[in-house]
Amino acid sequence: MDGIIQSLGVIFSFSGLAVLIIGALLGIVIGALPGLGPSIGLSLLIPFTYNLGPELSMLMMISLYTSAEYGGSISAILLSTPGTAAAAATAIDGYAMARKGKANEAISISLTASTVGGVFGGLALLLLAMPLASLALKFGPAGYFAVGVFGLTSVAALSGGSLVKGLVCAAFGLALATIGIDPIAGTPRFTFGLFEFYEGVPFLAALIGLFAVSEALVMIENRVAAAPAIKDKVGHVFMSGALWKKTWRSMLSGSVIGTLLGILPGVGGNIACWVARDYARARDPHPEEYGHGSANGIAAPEAANNATVGGALVPLLALGVPGSPTTAIMVGALIMHGLHPGPQLFTEAPSLVYAILFGTIIASLVQYAAGSLFLPLMARVMRLPDAVIAVGIMAFAVLGAFAIRNLMFDVYLMLGFGVVGYLMKKLRFPVAPIVLAMVLGYLVESNYRTALVSSQGDYMIFITDPVSLLFLVLSLVSLLTPLWRLLQKRRARRVDADETANGTAR
Repeated sequence: MDGIIQSLGVIFSFSGLAVLIIGALLGIVIGALPGLGPSIGLSLLIPFTYNLGPELSMLMMISLYTSAEYGGSISAILLSTPGTAAAAATAIDGYAMARKGKANEAISISLTASTVGGVFGGLALLLLAMPLASLALKFGPAGYFAVGVFGLTSVAALSGGSLVKGLVCAAFGLALATIGIDPIAGTPRFTFGLFEFYEGVPFLAALIGLFAVSEALVMIENRVAAAPAIKDKVGHVFMSGALWKKTWRSMLSGSVIGTLLGILPGVGGNIACWVARDYARARDPHPEEYGHGSANGIAAPEAANNATVGGALVPLLALGVPGSPTTAIMVGALIMHGLHPGPQLFTEAPSLVYAILFGTIIASLVQYAAGSLFLPLMARVMRLPDAVIAVGIMAFAVLGAFAIRNLMFDVYLMLGFGVVGYLMKKLRFPVAPIVLAMVLGYLVESNYRTALVSSQGDYMIFITDPVSLLFLVLSLVSLLTPLWRLLQKRRARRVDADETANGTAR
């Protein structure tokens, strides 16, 4: 009870409300700028939240996360260019509605649906995180190792269609996680004699380089022609009663789908938005409107996008497994404050946990207020040239990398990771699995070795432990599922090719 009271005191203090508002405003702008998004926004923000304390730091990041998921719909509607990948489904009907002179109506639907989805996901987090954490406290080292392995198998969903590339990047991330002090022996390893590596590869320098700097380099290089911008002036963004009546079912279904898919590690809004849109279309009495400015075609994916935020935080808090690349970055923030996510966090820092649980819901409400009041002003930010945005990103990246340890070594390392991230994007290698592996590497290695020590080197402990066996089986299923789908696609192509050949022969 004390943790609840303390957390609410932090949230509703002047500082708490200030960081929520600042996070919401930054999030909407970052989400609306094509090519950025919550991952890049958080990677740039973390160094500047170090002196805020863990509660205020997490509140600002959650507020930015939820608002950036919504912000992607602004450019999707006005420019037909999704600010985030999760807003891709919104662009179809949102831009079509805006071209009919209903830009305000489209934006009001996206804002309201995002708020509904965010609140729904926050409530699910509040109800599910604590029971799962209580269960996870009973896990032994073998169980925690298997949970970490299960989290790593989410590279199948983060690999952008190539499981092999995802596994290669995850292996690279695991290799980076071994640099530093051995967690069991306590001796330095793979440090190349550099004291800067004794604490491991600086996580924030790697994050900022892989996400932010690489994207800045891509923005400088690319000059992609976008769809014609909508000239309508953005004014009021409040939904009418008629629109509420028309879209509430799609908002509800999108919220449920987004929450459930958000809980699954590696899925997130990129997939949830399309699933929610397809579900709403299949049950809409007027499916022919989809693609031509359907209100439900905006409401369903936008509710799903923001609902995934609360869903992705469930495995993070309950099991210590990030549910998305963005929550993996939030793990870095917790580590920066000397905390490790997982069930032990509920006993070590209860006020922080409740601040996250309640803050996720309140951040969605703050997002609605910020969007309603300041959106006409923030919509102008999208007119900034890519070169200006790229220079701004680089400036904040250098400041952020230097700010944590006051070492130029971290800046050079960040720039190096930026080049690596740029080359990976050019070669279509996914960046997210590296971050996920770096986060989970310590959990997997330390518990693996602890389990073997406790069993005197008997590997059967990973089979005889029921929790470990369950998650290892789930890990196997998670890896084999995309392979099975690939085989099914190849088989279908062969059948189509045979039918075409037979038809030509006749």
